[in-house]
Amino acid sequence: MNLAKTMHGLKPNSVFEILVQTAGLLILALIGQTAWSFFDKLRSFPGPVAAKCSSFWLVQRCRRTRRSESVMALHRKYGDFVRVAPNHISINRPEAVAEIYGHKTGFVKSDFYDAFLQVTPVVFNCRGVPTHQRKRKYMNPAFSARALQDFEPYMDEELRKWQAKLLEMTEGPDQATVLDFAVWTNYLAFDVIGSFAFGKSFDFISKGRDDINLISTIDMRGEVLNALGAVPVWLRGLMKYNVFDRWWYRGLRATANLEKIGRAAYHQRKASPDTRKDLLSYFFAAQRSNSDVSPDELEIIAESISFIVGGSDTTSSTMTNFIDMVSRDRDLQRRIQMELDSAYPDQKDEDWVPSEKEILQKQPLLLATLREVMRFRPTSATGLPRLTPKGGKVICGQFIPEGTVVSVPTCGPRACIGRNFAWMEILKALVVVFRHFDVQRDTLEATVIREGFFNKAEECKVCLSRRQKGQ
Repeated sequence: MNLAKTMHGLKPNSVFEILVQTAGLLILALIGQTAWSFFDKLRSFPGPVAAKCSSFWLVQRCRRTRRSESVMALHRKYGDFVRVAPNHISINRPEAVAEIYGHKTGFVKSDFYDAFLQVTPVVFNCRGVPTHQRKRKYMNPAFSARALQDFEPYMDEELRKWQAKLLEMTEGPDQATVLDFAVWTNYLAFDVIGSFAFGKSFDFISKGRDDINLISTIDMRGEVLNALGAVPVWLRGLMKYNVFDRWWYRGLRATANLEKIGRAAYHQRKASPDTRKDLLSYFFAAQRSNSDVSPDELEIIAESISFIVGGSDTTSSTMTNFIDMVSRDRDLQRRIQMELDSAYPDQKDEDWVPSEKEILQKQPLLLATLREVMRFRPTSATGLPRLTPKGGKVICGQFIPEGTVVSVPTCGPRACIGRNFAWMEILKALVVVFRHFDVQRDTLEATVIREGFFNKAEECKVCLSRRQKGQ
């Protein structure tokens, strides 16, 4: 139903009555929830009164792209267990990670993940354990060591294009340029995931621009859906009609745009005679097998859309964060470059890209720095909400009633299915940058981070200059 047209056709008195009745229902709901919050099972847990009474407190922090920062401020004030919504406890204890997210703990994903539903549930947001296990069975071959080894030449092809573009931009008399690595790492990540998932890159590197607005679409979508996941389920469908804040409408429109792009890429790959091994080739093979784990077409389309997001934002953000931090520390940068020079003393070819195996064997400082960057600035810190199983659970000595949403504001790398793929891309890209260039951040100010489901730097402008021979 088109609400705008319906409202337009009503008489002024009718519109006023509807608004009054709606406001009255919302007030009654808030009063009821407030009263319930003071007598419910979680009343002993500390937290802001606003968070105990309504989800609005958490929604607003998500809306401001400051969710994890706000939750951590509550932990500093109230302690390890904090109530961040009427039925949501945040737990700031390292031991809680294994107790909640460990294997066979009984905790399943909360309805937060339903906000990310697009076409049909995917491995990221499906909440049933059997469904998740079935999906992993047909996906695992695409992320095996052999499959990644087969794809590595295609990844290297995109890295060479990226490397050539950076060298081209520093061809002037000064052999330097100012560029925003938050933009250029996005171009690389999206071209690589396009090649991996659909057998064809999006060509953002070659064009020097995102001509289909895919990056801004995913950024907007991530911020809005992260907030939508904190909205009560019964209210989510109405948020796009929020005339007081069109941010919600723009985000949900971005979700529809992403689906359009994903479907087009899927159908283009399906019609292609290309026999190369990419993500969809494995899914098509699983579909043809007619086994008990075979996906249908809608499932493959949904997973394709999901991998555009998961395979781009995480890697580009990590590369940007590494460059941001290392470009501010001249001594660390020189030590990384010395390690590179020592590891590959005879490699003079500008098109050369190292194998992942070489990097893992020869560059301990680069690896250690990358892990530390990921610890300081994780790709996602939103909390990954889980539902407490029947009968309740004791977490870090504290009993949590059944049905309660719990989360840990975790920082650090995630154990996702594409982790090895992302790790390989990130390592290769960082070698490309610091082998050829000196990188100097153009500001002393702290980097501004926007938080949707992923944390992303708003910008990372640097002075990029070619390294002098013998430096």
